[in-house]
Amino acid sequence: MSFLKQLLTPFVEFENDSKQAAATPNPSGPTPAAAPATPTFLPPPVPAAPEDARHPLINGPATPITIPDHVPTYSAGGTITEPLPEHEQYFERLIDEANARNPLFQGTDFKEFVDSKLDIDDIQDEAIKYQTAYNVLKSTGLTKEKLLSTGQEYLNLIGRDLNAFQSAHAQQYQKEVRPKEELIQKKAQELQTLTQRLTTLKAEINQISQEITLAKDKMNTAKNSFLLAGENKQKEIQTELQKITQYF
Repeated sequence: MSFLKQLLTPFVEFENDSKQAAATPNPSGPTPAAAPATPTFLPPPVPAAPEDARHPLINGPATPITIPDHVPTYSAGGTITEPLPEHEQYFERLIDEANARNPLFQGTDFKEFVDSKLDIDDIQDEAIKYQTAYNVLKSTGLTKEKLLSTGQEYLNLIGRDLNAFQSAHAQQYQKEVRPKEELIQKKAQELQTLTQRLTTLKAEINQISQEITLAKDKMNTAKNSFLLAGENKQKEIQTELQKITQYF
């Protein structure tokens, strides 16, 4: 049985409580006054990536999360639409470990409040659900100020982890990917040079081939003409010899 349910054991069933609370507001709960301005919860600004940026998912060591292979889904524009389960579980574990070990989160805080609402899912009215969970946990020392401050600290915790991941990821990119990109660029330049050289060589080959053809034609013409002239001269002499033999 959860901590919240142990506290709520003396009460009647939640469904009846929700109906009764809807008819008669809980005097110990927040009064229906104008809601204060919603605080702006923003993660810390992204710092400049240090040279030794590290993150357990990139540099380790990190306790492995065993999850069956999951194929990510993408939008038509190529943007991932849902995080991988192992990354969702990473942040769940990050919050769990901080809640258990960090002195800032000792006692009942934002996490216990959020978890407690899961125990009263049968309350349909969201406002009553929040007020019921808060009113019960007040007996453990939870205050609105602590609820908001620890919620902000969890936001800061995630923000710092996101920054650390991005810094380590950028460093990993520079180490593992950037050299290959530069190598591709170098190879592409070499290929361009070779392509230009190949084009030049092809043109030179074509030029030389034409020169060979012209030279062969010229030489063959001279050869054939010379042989023909010699054969004709031989025939001419043979004819004269035959006539000399005939007439003398």
